[in-house]
Amino acid sequence: MSRRLGNRRRKKILGMNDTTFYTICSFLILIILTFGIYIWLMQRESSIEKAKILEEKERINSQIEEIYQSTIDQMESLLDYKSATIVRVSAVGDILCGKNMQQYGQDFDSIFTDVTKYFKDSNLNLATYETDVKDVKKEFANSIKKSGIDFVSLAHNHAMDNGEEGLKETEEYLKSIGIQTVGVYDETPEKRVKIVEKRGVKIAIIGYTYDDGRGGVNIYNEEIVKEDLKYAEENAQISIVMMHWGDVNTNKTNKLQEEQRNLLIDNGADIIIGAHPSAIQKMEMVENKYGDKCFVAYSVGDYTSEFANENANLELILNFQIYVDKNGNASIYKVDYTPVYMLDRGSQYKENRYKILDMKKEIALYDTEESNIDKSTYDKLVRGVDRLNSIIQKHEEN
Repeated sequence: MSRRLGNRRRKKILGMNDTTFYTICSFLILIILTFGIYIWLMQRESSIEKAKILEEKERINSQIEEIYQSTIDQMESLLDYKSATIVRVSAVGDILCGKNMQQYGQDFDSIFTDVTKYFKDSNLNLATYETDVKDVKKEFANSIKKSGIDFVSLAHNHAMDNGEEGLKETEEYLKSIGIQTVGVYDETPEKRVKIVEKRGVKIAIIGYTYDDGRGGVNIYNEEIVKEDLKYAEENAQISIVMMHWGDVNTNKTNKLQEEQRNLLIDNGADIIIGAHPSAIQKMEMVENKYGDKCFVAYSVGDYTSEFANENANLELILNFQIYVDKNGNASIYKVDYTPVYMLDRGSQYKENRYKILDMKKEIALYDTEESNIDKSTYDKLVRGVDRLNSIIQKHEEN
């Protein structure tokens, strides 16, 4: 009797009957179970995601490491021959500095901190300087030099944006900070072709662009090309032509590029390095009419830019070795590339908004305490490496 009385008092105090009480208990148990299942699913999803990231890292690392190791092995085997000379050359594409990069990138040096190491072992580092010092702070050019670039082509479609005065001022300033230039027009091949000597090897470098009707720089012209390459052949052991050509923002080459390629290599060009499309295009070894092999990189993308799309932000540092035998005959021996990515952190960064990422490094560090990128950036880098491998045709010399 006293127990039943106690139960009735408790129910009265709680203000509920048996049905309500059991309903609430069942509801609470359901919430606990649901929450438990949710936590389990989240942990399972996290484990799956970590496993996927690990698998991606291993796959990407294998793709990139294969390139590096192959080059190292071949380099070491060549160095066994004491009579051989190896000249290492690195090349990047267009150097651009838009308004956002100027406004939010006052510390320009910080853009390049991840990639300067890749230029240190090269004897010559090439690019196309598509920026006028009248439009951009000279500190930007200083940072380009610090990053490792020591030779640029000024033959491009923006060369005359500030007229002859702007082009001359840009050329003179670059030279004053130790960056050699090519591509400004002159009447004679002796002035249009630059001969540089690296490790005792004479290398001819020539720059051409398409005709935008303003002149000032070397415009691709068949007669001039033949004249320049003849001079190069007579005065150097190997020739590099820097071409500003192709369609913008596409990974596909066009018919004109192929026609110009044929004329260049049949008249003595050994290496062609392309820019202007702001996107990576294929590389290939092509035989000239004499049966000699010539290397063509149709577009190596940009070096710096602020284009807001993944295709333009995907870049590479092209590396190749010039091999010279004991008789002084030079040829391109081995080609590899370092994949890099121009990251735009967004307008919330008032300083150091832009940075060129070492893709191999950032992919390897992702999901660790040392990582500096988020999942969205990581996914872009993974897609970028896959895209590079689908675009670039690797050719090994026999």
